[in-house]
Amino acid sequence: MFDKTEKLTLSVEGMHCNHCKARVEAALKAVKGVKKAEANLESASAEVVYVPAKVQPEDIASAVTAIGFDAKLK
Repeated sequence: MFDKTEKLTLSVEGMHCNHCKARVEAALKAVKGVKKAEANLESASAEVVYVPAKVQPEDIASAVTAIGFDAKLK
């Protein structure tokens, strides 16, 4: 059985280098229900594909704020 996925964009403040980008992506991918996550330094954002039945957007944003970045749903 395949889970239905949705896509969301987070604005992420505080990413300044590739290490920051990698930390944000790792935090997002560690969230149960997140299938794919890609951060972008230039746009200060992250694109996330997730399963709404397993995780809510607010919980995804919280994973980023928990590691010290400011994340908001776009």
